[in-house]
Amino acid sequence: MTFTNDDKSKKRLRHEADAWVRLLASGRATDEDARALQRWRAQGPMHRAAFEDAKRLWRDFGPAGERLIAQAAANAARPTGPRMNRRAFLGGMAAAASVAGVALLAEHPLLGGWTPISEWGADYRTATGEQRTVRLREDVVLAMNTQTSIEVQRQDGRIDGMTLLAGEAAIDAMTATGGLFRISSGAGRITAELPARLEVRRVGERTCVTCLRGRVAVQLGDQQRTLAARYQVDYGEDGLQAVRAIEPEQVSAWRDGVIVFRNTPLPDAISEINRYRRGRVMLMDKALEGRSVSGRFPITRMDLAITQIQQAFSARVTTLPGDIVLLG
Repeated sequence: MTFTNDDKSKKRLRHEADAWVRLLASGRATDEDARALQRWRAQGPMHRAAFEDAKRLWRDFGPAGERLIAQAAANAARPTGPRMNRRAFLGGMAAAASVAGVALLAEHPLLGGWTPISEWGADYRTATGEQRTVRLREDVVLAMNTQTSIEVQRQDGRIDGMTLLAGEAAIDAMTATGGLFRISSGAGRITAELPARLEVRRVGERTCVTCLRGRVAVQLGDQQRTLAARYQVDYGEDGLQAVRAIEPEQVSAWRDGVIVFRNTPLPDAISEINRYRRGRVMLMDKALEGRSVSGRFPITRMDLAITQIQQAFSARVTTLPGDIVLLG
């Protein structure tokens, strides 16, 4: 059997693409790794196709990966013997992620180990579990929740707005004497009439806008809603939704260092836990998807929420290297 140069090239690209996916699945990729990956993919359509094939392979690996999960966990916990090399460790972790049904996408970090490409232009950013307060100008204070990226907007050298690239932010401009503060999030445009206090949350392609004081206009295409205090609206691919009343204490609980669940569907609660906790909690039992959870938890102790969920539903918890928790 003979191999052409084209066959050898495809084989080499498959090996390289597989190595990239394993690195992403490990949760240890850095921003520099992400930039290197994009340079690798930009070399041509064969590189991009090889990477897509590698993602599908690991995503669809299925139950057969359980053996690799057990092996990776055993090797990580082994007190003596030869140290597990990087290639073997990344391979085991990639299998763990694929069994949980997680899509390995280059544009989105799997375990919070590196910043998505879409957020590289951020002026301000918070890491997983981190909160930060920034004074954008003398009359506008910005509070940033976990996993948040902000790009400021300027006009004539003065900050007059911002773009929420991801995460959750509170804007307090109650000392302002007038004017507007504009926010972009996804395909929507948000305009606050100052003085005002508002919060904007963007997770994926969905944005939620909450008005706490003042008046806020939200526009998506030719649709528009105006919010008064204690009202919010959200938008996404399904358009701009109806305005609804809210309880500020629950919506703004993150500013006090807690998250509040009130009959929150379990999958939504786990998604929220994953925003504050490094690693990944994965719901494995579909029978639990219809359950809901209530409680108030410090954002610095998300494992308390996992313990309550475990006890409330008698769920089995399996802990894997890399702060991965399989629930159910």
